Amino acid sequence: SKEEKAIGDEFIAKLKVVCEEHINPAEIDRTGHYPQEALDALAEIGTFGMGIAKEYGGLGFSKVNYCRALQFLGSYCLTTVTYVSAHQSIGAPQPLKLFGTEEQKKQFLPRMAAGEISAFALTEPDVGSDPAKMGMTAVPTEDGNHYILNGTKLWITNGPAAGILVVMANIPGKIVRGKERMQISTFIVEKDMPGYEVLHHCNFMGIRAIANGLLQFTDVKVPKENMIGEPGEGLKIALTTLNTGRLGIPASATGGAKLIVMEMEKWINDRIQWGVPIGKHQSIAKYASLAASTTYAMEAMVWLTSSWADKG
Repeated sequence: SKEEKAIGDEFIAKLKVVCEEHINPAEIDRTGHYPQEALDALAEIGTFGMGIAKEYGGLGFSKVNYCRALQFLGSYCLTTVTYVSAHQSIGAPQPLKLFGTEEQKKQFLPRMAAGEISAFALTEPDVGSDPAKMGMTAVPTEDGNHYILNGTKLWITNGPAAGILVVMANIPGKIVRGKERMQISTFIVEKDMPGYEVLHHCNFMGIRAIANGLLQFTDVKVPKENMIGEPGEGLKIALTTLNTGRLGIPASATGGAKLIVMEMEKWINDRIQWGVPIGKHQSIAKYASLAASTTYAMEAMVWLTSSWADKG
């Protein structure tokens, strides 16, 4: 709608100013360091609260406008889009929005909307796409008021920078056919809880300044009120969160693709060979039309699926 478009346009204009004034993608990629001032500037305009409802201090964006913002960031700086999307697409705001209690939402969502970064800790050194083999445990205390978390999580995007983490762990399970079946459950862990530690910052060939790490949980005492959803709902929460959360990836990828098409368009019209712009030569024209049409299709799919997500 025109109203929705106006909301997105206004925010993207603010985002563009922040990027141009505070974010130098080439320097970030060269040094592998992401400046705190950039995170602060992004937080000031509400970037970390795009997907959080206004009643909790967020901007309350539709999924379409959220993806529009990620598309712009994807055309500007992939490290930035990783900080922002990992925080909101798969970080704590989404599972809290879908499965959290009102008390949990009031406690944590305003902090994240204001810029406190979150992360989603599912993967382990020996567990990726097969969470049934998860080694992380959460054992209830004798009085039943807390869970004691022990284990290691790896490849956790935003992990080293996060103040709030959603952590998947096994709790003592039900007896099924005479055997105990562990139940994957979901917990909110805060970085200042004793026993939580960032062991290692992971480095990558691309997006070199993202915060990604190896996280250790040693007898971390978490209040029972920090469990999101019901016991054993962890896998459901993870998959549901990832379902719409992953829309951020094609949105940002499309932003990068559109920028490339624009650069290509300029070059094939400016570069002269054999007396004509190279875009007039059939082989280049075919290549350019394929790139443009593929990018158009990518963008169309992003808007279609994100609008479906808004409509439930």
